[in-house]
Amino acid sequence: MIVGLAGHVDHGKTSLIRALTGVETDRLPEERVRGMTIDLGFAYAERPDGRVVGFVDVPGHERFLANMLAGVLAMERVLLVVAADDGAMPQTLEHLEVLRLVGVAALGVVVTKIDRVDAAGVAAVAGEMAALARRAGYDAAVFPVCSLTGEGVAAVWDWIDGAEVVAREGGDGFRLSIDRSFVLPGIGPVVTGTVAAGEVRAGDALVLSPARLAARVRSLRVQDRPAERAGVGDRCALAISGARIERARLRRGDWLVSPGLHAPTAAVDARVRLAEGGRLRHGGAVHVHLGAAALPARLRVWDEDGDGAFVRLQLPRAVPALHGDRLVLRDDGTGRVVAGGHVVDPFPPSRRRTRAQRLGELQALAAADPLAAILATAGWADLATLALARNRAAASLEVLRPELDAVLVGPAGRRIAVSAATRAAVRGRLLASLARYHAAHPDVAGPARAALLAAAGTEAGIAEAMLAELLAEGVVVGQGLVLRLAEHQPRLAIADLAAWPRVAALLAGGGLRPPRVREVAEALVLEPVEAEALLLRYERFGRVLRVAANRFFLPETVAALAREAAALAEADGFTAADFNRRTGIGRNMTIEVLEFLDTLGITRRTGELRHMVRDTSEVLGAEGSVLF
Repeated sequence: MIVGLAGHVDHGKTSLIRALTGVETDRLPEERVRGMTIDLGFAYAERPDGRVVGFVDVPGHERFLANMLAGVLAMERVLLVVAADDGAMPQTLEHLEVLRLVGVAALGVVVTKIDRVDAAGVAAVAGEMAALARRAGYDAAVFPVCSLTGEGVAAVWDWIDGAEVVAREGGDGFRLSIDRSFVLPGIGPVVTGTVAAGEVRAGDALVLSPARLAARVRSLRVQDRPAERAGVGDRCALAISGARIERARLRRGDWLVSPGLHAPTAAVDARVRLAEGGRLRHGGAVHVHLGAAALPARLRVWDEDGDGAFVRLQLPRAVPALHGDRLVLRDDGTGRVVAGGHVVDPFPPSRRRTRAQRLGELQALAAADPLAAILATAGWADLATLALARNRAAASLEVLRPELDAVLVGPAGRRIAVSAATRAAVRGRLLASLARYHAAHPDVAGPARAALLAAAGTEAGIAEAMLAELLAEGVVVGQGLVLRLAEHQPRLAIADLAAWPRVAALLAGGGLRPPRVREVAEALVLEPVEAEALLLRYERFGRVLRVAANRFFLPETVAALAREAAALAEADGFTAADFNRRTGIGRNMTIEVLEFLDTLGITRRTGELRHMVRDTSEVLGAEGSVLF
């Protein structure tokens, strides 16, 4: 169990921990000289039943509020400390407000320094704090304590040892927000934090996020003791190793996560409650505290009501946030806490929404039964994204209850739940769009894949899933980026059809490096403009793909290049130089091919690295071969 201690500076938090555990948590020389906690302090005590209780001493001075927030965002049980000779002070009230805003489950109040005032003074402060706690929504026990003599300490222990608060459900995979990092001689890099989700053991493979660096756990300590595992709510230290893990790369606010949970995002939508007197300004600047990180953000207010607001936070860099992660917002100018709450959607859609549309989606995501609410609101749900956002195994969402009146579509790993009504509507729009295109262009095979998906009038994910269904049923057939209804049978002009075997041989003869348009023209004894026009007509029939301004590729050549990219991507991504060395197609063509694969959605570039997004067959067909 982890217990946090919050409160105003010099109200006796560190002395109380010393009375409870015998440990001095002021570990920095500056802290001891100044007599105040600057950074998070930690202490542990073993109880008679063998349990180890950890204490986190958070700074009370307003200048170190960011450090306080780094600790309190992971806590479920907090002691709010107030000195009997001072009573509630500004940081007392601010800390209490933060606990309310982020939903800390259990609160106790400790009135310290009772040896400095008479009994009436102690009772007055105790009554004041009980009233303030009730106003914040807590039925808090109040304990008068003298840390010097030990009076009242036993009662605090009774509260701590009482009904244990179950740690928040953070999901299946391991997540830990790093609040400290250092290097130990003979051990190497060590990071500390409170486990937000899942569990970890020595030898486990993890990812340092958002840097996307592979790490392995060498050893771990839980509650400052050697351990075999750490689970949700545990305070732990992990000794990690990795080829690219260096001290300079580790910083407060980074996360260690299970490999499948590396999905940093630069925008999150959240549900927040307003602090007393707090205001949210649409388009305004705030500082957001998320996990152990503190960073600026631009605020968009979707909706504000009596209980709080749904907001969008646009961040300057990507962070590994997931649904349910606590956050606190501070005014950019004054530094005052203005709101706090939790992440609702860590992966907000890029497609523009009206405020009303987005509000409906966020209300569905915040519902007790999000899948049912999303299907009722949007008509479909991306189960892979929903599972990732909530740190759940995707398979756990793929058993649909009969009352949802929905079916599963899409390939394994990217399953989509779609309501019967939405399925029928999207399929109908795709087929109607193809029919209109064929009526207007009877001599052309069909529209480009991207154009047809856009005509579906919905998100790309559901449009692609419905198109895949139609392709599997044979109602729609396609090659490369061109799609048509099965009954539509366009024909090339006789001259173009006659020239095709020679053109195909020329393009195939170049291997992974087909000839330029000018070289095709020379071989066919045509003007370059005539050769380009011929190749463009073949492109309309899906026989070739224009990869660059001066080169056309056979679909099977693009598929072969994509397979080379997939092989390289297995080694944690690849660079353009890696691809050039493997294929030998030259630097300029390498860039053209990779940008084309990015455009098709087969690969995605992140910095200097590229990763596979989808299988080539989903875009170019099963074999990437010509169908017409």
